Amino acid sequence: MTSRRLIQRLLLAVVVVSLIAIVTVFIGYRRVTRDPEMLMDLIQKKADMHLDKVRQTASKNGIREWHMEAESATLLEKEKTMQLVKPDVEFFMEDGDNVFLTADHGAIHTNSNRITVSGRVSANNRLYRFKTETLDYDPEHRELRADTPVVLSGESFTLRADRMAMNLDTRITHFEGGVEGIISEDLQL
Repeated sequence: MTSRRLIQRLLLAVVVVSLIAIVTVFIGYRRVTRDPEMLMDLIQKKADMHLDKVRQTASKNGIREWHMEAESATLLEKEKTMQLVKPDVEFFMEDGDNVFLTADHGAIHTNSNRITVSGRVSANNRLYRFKTETLDYDPEHRELRADTPVVLSGESFTLRADRMAMNLDTRITHFEGGVEGIISEDLQL
């Protein structure tokens, strides 16, 4: 009987230690994800290069596609990414009505020029503005894609959707999931 109690106490101790470890990891994870500066410090320790006040322009066949400025950038060669703090991106349009994008954080995938941004993402041109939490730019298709809820607003309309895809060349925008909006009778097309 004593060996049975010993086994029970040993199992109880293992369970308690496991729970303590899980809670510690959970609290640490939440702390890191809620404190972007701490996350950036961790990334910088693995970084190959860290730069302040960064500017970059992407061109294809001699035509500028976008220009980016950020407070800072951390280059991670192994992951082939450049982590950005407070990126501002200007996407160049043929008609000159460029799209201006801001976010809290971002990344440029150095092997493809694909851009991902997150945290209070806002983009606008002269006619409308949209807001979301995450956004991807696909340079191959010149498309902005938001897979998080998005609000698009202009002078005479407001539109909400679960997802959005905007082609920068054709200016055709697709909205999916829970699409709803308000359109004023003053809307000019």
